[in-house]
Amino acid sequence: MSDNILAAKQALQLAKQFRLAAVAVGDRVFSQWDAIPKKDRAQLQSLEVTLLNLATDLTTQAVGIALDDGKISLAALDRATESAREALKHIIDAKAMIGITTALIGLAATIPTGNLLGMIAAVKNLDDAVKASKSPPSENSRDHAS
Repeated sequence: MSDNILAAKQALQLAKQFRLAAVAVGDRVFSQWDAIPKKDRAQLQSLEVTLLNLATDLTTQAVGIALDDGKISLAALDRATESAREALKHIIDAKAMIGITTALIGLAATIPTGNLLGMIAAVKNLDDAVKASKSPPSENSRDHAS
């Protein structure tokens, strides 16, 4: 398992993935400003900042975390965050954006703990949020304009 200890360079790579995801949230909020209900905009902007802070923390807190490739790998974490970032670039539904961003935060917060089962669950939650975002938006998510 010692070959699977996150080095500083790998922690930086993960941090970059989460930072790019946070930027994608902010970009999407600004590009869809009028289409996103005010309450959802405020929540997304808060989540964006939280994700940025977690991304910054990952550069130091994730160094030395052991990953078990039989359970979860750096590549799996990269794929999950990249998939979420790509989805965020195209989503219009604010609730789906909130779901993905919240799942990203959950994953980013779990990595420094070294809890493999927690990371696996967080990746699954993120994958589920991305899949859900590809479903048609619910009527309720359009009716929350403030």
